[in-house]
This record gives sequence, structure tokens and C-alpha cells, in this order.
Amino acid sequence: MTVAHQRLKSIVHSKEFCHAVNYAIIGFAIVVGIETFHLNDSWLKAINTLEYLFLAFFTLEILLRIFAEDHPIDFFNLFKTRKILVEGRKKTEFEITEHGFWNYFDFILIVMSVIGLFANVFVFPGFFQVGRLFRIFRIVRLLEISEHLKEVEKRIVSIIPTVFSFAVLLMILTYIYSIIGMFMFEKRVFASSNFSSIHDSFITLFQVMTLDNWSDVMKDLTANVHGFHPLVIELYFISFVILTAIVAFNVFVAVMTSHVQERLEKDMKEKISEAESEFQNGSIQELLGEIRSLKAEVTELRKKISV
Repeated sequence: MTVAHQRLKSIVHSKEFCHAVNYAIIGFAIVVGIETFHLNDSWLKAINTLEYLFLAFFTLEILLRIFAEDHPIDFFNLFKTRKILVEGRKKTEFEITEHGFWNYFDFILIVMSVIGLFANVFVFPGFFQVGRLFRIFRIVRLLEISEHLKEVEKRIVSIIPTVFSFAVLLMILTYIYSIIGMFMFEKRVFASSNFSSIHDSFITLFQVMTLDNWSDVMKDLTANVHGFHPLVIELYFISFVILTAIVAFNVFVAVMTSHVQERLEKDMKEKISEAESEFQNGSIQELLGEIRSLKAEVTELRKKISV
């Protein structure tokens, strides 16, 4: 490792560099907010100039971070592997690293922003709008400003599998009820609902699931559908609301609460064990220091006695 590389690495990992990036993100967020106002041409030119400056800064930042790695390719390492024993056999486990996730996040934003900047070179002007939309997601990096926000971020990431499982459950239930609704209501379009296709049925039932005028939808279909008894139609909607909006959401809240509590208890146990180990190490060091001082005193006494 050369002296220049060591200096670059120390700069990238310094607090001053991190603070400068955080201030730039905050400034960029303010500029994006100002851009939403109705501005005259002079203000728009100033905003565009600031955006180009921010893009240049963030591009320089990510290039410095790439070349500050021991090997530039390490910047794109998203997974870390570890060997674990499962039933007496070694198994490789992959884990997404937080560092790698944010590296990819920043790199993709920079690439899309550059594409949006030079979109006039391409045949498809839609690249410009895509690049401008992606730049807004850079504000998400504000989660990295403080340790408290990082803790909240970790909590959110830890519950993603639970949220995904819950979403799959709701999709399955909605899909089943969409198919049943298309057959019950003969693929018709009504004043308050639409069961003409699986997509439209999904949208209608999603509206019902959010309890947005679901009783009006039920009453409309009860009055206009004559192939089924009104009680059957009412049971169809009431059962769907109970299974999704009431039971599923309450179960979801309970599972999320227990998951967060387990996570907090686990973190607390880890902190307690770390504190105990530090205390034990400190106690051992104190004992060793006392033993050394006693040895020194005994040595001095022996010298005095021998004299």
C-alpha cells in the first residue's frame, strides 16, 4: 500500500469527509424541495447549476471511495460468507453487508444521474426523466447521519422478511377472492367496482381491504347482482374484510411487536455480555497490576534485607 493510497483511505474514512457528504445530502434535499415551487427562468438556471455541482461532488465522492479500497473491486462486494456447522457438515452462509448495500445504492444513483444528465445524446429522451427521478432517492442516505437513525434502519431491515411474508399472505387471499368475485359477478363493471378482469378485481378488493367505502361496494353489488342471494354477497365481502383488514392486520401487528421485542432483548443480552467481558478484562488487568506492584515491593524488601 503506497503512501498516497494510505492518505486517500484516511481521508475517506475521516469524520470531516463523512460530515461533508452528509451536509451535501442535506443541501441537495433542500434544492430538490425548492425545485418543486413555481420558479422563473433565472431561478431554474441557478437550481440546475447547483444540481450539476452536487452531481459532480457525489461522483467525486464515490470515485474516492472506490479507489480508497484495498482493491477497487472490493467496493462492489455485496455479500460476506462464513462457514457454519449444520448436522456435522460445513455449510457456507451468505449475508448481505450493510456497507455493500449502500455502495451499490450510491453507485446506481450516480449512474442513473449521469445518464439523465447526458440524456440529450441518446435517442430516447425518457432517460432524462428516469435519471431525475432516481436522484431523489439519495435523500434516503440521511438515515446514515446519526447512530440513532442507523438503529432505526436496522430495525426496519430486520422486519423485511416478516413484511414480505405478510404481503404474500394478503396477495394469496386477494387472488382467491378475485377469482371467486369474477365468477360471482359475471365479469361485469359496476358503478362502484370492477370485476371484469383479474387486475381490476385486485384493485377493487384492495379498496375493500383498506375499508375505503367497502360497504357502498357491497350494497351496490347486492342491489345489482341477481344470480346470488344478497346474503351470499354480503358474506363474501364481510369474510374478506375480516380475514384481511381485521385478522391479518392484527396478527401482523402482534408478530411485528414480538419480533421487535425479541430483537431488542437479543441486543440487550449482547450489550450485557460485552459489558461483562469488558468488566472481567478490566478486573483481570487490575489484578495483574496489583500483582506486579506486590512483586516490585517484595523485590525491594529483599534488597533492603540483604543489605
